[in-house]
Amino acid sequence: MKIEVKYNIDFGKALKILKEQNLDKYINADLADKTAKLARDYITDGKVKPKLPKTNPRGTKARPLFDTGKLAYSLKGTSQGIKGVDYAKEHRKQGGYTWKGLDVPQREFIPHFEDSAKGRRVVALRGTKVGLTKIYEDFEKKFIRLLNKRIRKK
Repeated sequence: MKIEVKYNIDFGKALKILKEQNLDKYINADLADKTAKLARDYITDGKVKPKLPKTNPRGTKARPLFDTGKLAYSLKGTSQGIKGVDYAKEHRKQGGYTWKGLDVPQREFIPHFEDSAKGRRVVALRGTKVGLTKIYEDFEKKFIRLLNKRIRKK
């Protein structure tokens, strides 16, 4: 018994997907919304560091970045990335920023991987590794399926 399998592969279609604009749009469309939800949960669960100082009028038990919930609930994933209220970027600035005469320290709230000094990929926000890893694994599977579908001709 002889089984013969033939595939015609069109790498041109795969290259169209991999062009920078299409790839960015595809990555953002799939990853941004899930990552925004993870960031929203990170804020609402009160995991953002550094904690509020004793001098804060809301007290030390209050959740950082969650005064009204406006920032947390404004985070949405789009094909351009994660969008939110205008002042969301201020909280992520290196060195913090000044608001109404007060120095506000930098508070990272968008889960992501970053390179460590040892050259390994590490999770930037403690407590988000499981969710972030699942998002990336799901994306990897979908992306491989997409490439396989596009390069095979029938």
